[in-house]
Amino acid sequence: MSRNARRGWLVATATMMAICVFAIWQSLLLSLTDRLGPGPGFFSFWLSLLGVLFAGLLILDVWRKPVIESDETLFPRGESAFRVLIIIGAVAGATLLMGWVGFELAMLAFIALLTFALGERRWYAIGLFAIAGSFGVYYVFTRWLDVLLPPGPWAA
Repeated sequence: MSRNARRGWLVATATMMAICVFAIWQSLLLSLTDRLGPGPGFFSFWLSLLGVLFAGLLILDVWRKPVIESDETLFPRGESAFRVLIIIGAVAGATLLMGWVGFELAMLAFIALLTFALGERRWYAIGLFAIAGSFGVYYVFTRWLDVLLPPGPWAA
């Protein structure tokens, strides 16, 4: 692993660990249990604790790998940089569109674009993944888990 790649991994993983530690702190401000079972802070506490554990293991793994000298840069170039820009644009676009067109259509477009940016070129695979990830997730979260997600303009 090159020195720049190692530095990038360590910075990104340490940032993720800091976010998880902050989430643990915030979840401890909520009740972990209530009279019916898990409380509002239960899921975020345990998920953040797992995040800290995995981030710590990843930091140890990156730290143990030998450093090799390379002319590799920290930031991507060429097609890789274009893919990163597409992904960032897709995240921003989905965020902006979600209030207007609803979760289903915003996520449909986002997942299709993300899948394409990550290298998938079979239209049926992109379509199936996007439909399952948008309409399927919306159905599971709104019907089974009773979570409010932004509805489309056609919702009653």
